[in-house]
Amino acid sequence: MAQQQLQQQIQQAMQAAQAAQQAVQQAQNNANPQQLQQAQQQLQQAQQQLQQLQQQQQSGAQQMSAAEQQQLQQAQQQLQQAQQTMQQIQSSARQ
Repeated sequence: MAQQQLQQQIQQAMQAAQAAQQAVQQAQNNANPQQLQQAQQQLQQAQQQLQQLQQQQQSGAQQMSAAEQQQLQQAQQQLQQAQQTMQQIQSSARQ
């Protein structure tokens, strides 16, 4: 049961990371401040989900398979890319 729940949480974190990345890209394409703010919120929520999973893993509360750890890393990379894009958008908006 716990393993199934963990897999579900990882899926949700991956989907949140994807959604955040897409939101950032759309905001970048449209240069819409409101969309940018929503994308920033999605990004933060996805990061929180990932952090919770990583803390569970590090504390030993959840044993993750190698595949699950890899999925977590992929989601983390996706979020980092989205965060970098967000920072680029914000810095170019300030110029």
